[in-house]
Amino acid sequence: MDYEKLKLDKQLCFRLYAASRLITQAYRPYLDKLGVTYPQYLVLMVLWETDELPVNDIAKR
Repeated sequence: MDYEKLKLDKQLCFRLYAASRLITQAYRPYLDKLGVTYPQYLVLMVLWETDELPVNDIAKR
């Protein structure tokens, strides 16, 4: 078996996780000025796109 492919730095899921963290880190200075976290920002964006939305519909997005 080729164990080289199983190493963490070869895993797509790890690379996506690392990229997500970098994007969140890039947003942090702007969100800090607004006093919101990244998850709160995402919810605000959903609410901005739609006038009224129940919480369970927000969670689905």
